[in-house]
Amino acid sequence: MRSFFYILFFSISLLKVQAQSGSYSKNLEAAVQLFDKSQTKESYELVFSKMEELSKQAPGEWLPAYYASFIKARMAIKKMGNADALADQAIQWLNTTKSKHKSDEVLCLESLVYSSKMSISPVFRWKAYEARINKPLEQAMVLNKNNPRAYILKANILSKMPALFGGGCKDAMPLIQKAKLILDAQKEEFTTMPHWGRPLLAELVKACPVD
Repeated sequence: MRSFFYILFFSISLLKVQAQSGSYSKNLEAAVQLFDKSQTKESYELVFSKMEELSKQAPGEWLPAYYASFIKARMAIKKMGNADALADQAIQWLNTTKSKHKSDEVLCLESLVYSSKMSISPVFRWKAYEARINKPLEQAMVLNKNNPRAYILKANILSKMPALFGGGCKDAMPLIQKAKLILDAQKEEFTTMPHWGRPLLAELVKACPVD
């Protein structure tokens, strides 16, 4: 009889775990789909709240924290509120992400997050944040030479940097071409894994036409 109750308890516990896992996966998919469509401050805030809730629901998972950090960084870059405070929140969520997961995608996020902090005052902050922006991208390219986001971010930095300091379209062009080749070879299938970059690449191609 005791064995029966142990088995029953284990079965019920397993079903609960499976139900929670299924709920998390569906909610994450819905949140990422909303993230992909977001353009306004209100839509970003809505997605952030969903990612924050998912992070609480599944504290061992890294993607909710990753997207929460990305959203705050993007809002800071787009000046959707107090940019400094938004960038600081992006850094906090980045640290949470790094405590759960390490990969080339997280390194790309790290570069983006510190770019958001630097972008508030590029002239005065570039020197302080240059290493924090560039080093993660270099590490990401070593870890995964086929991650287009690393090349897109690096190309974006170079394209906006004065030629006097080693920037401009000429230096960005090889990275733009590399990112385009990688993305052109990939199918545009939905995934909750990081897959952003195509719109930014399109802007770079427009600013620095690829032959």
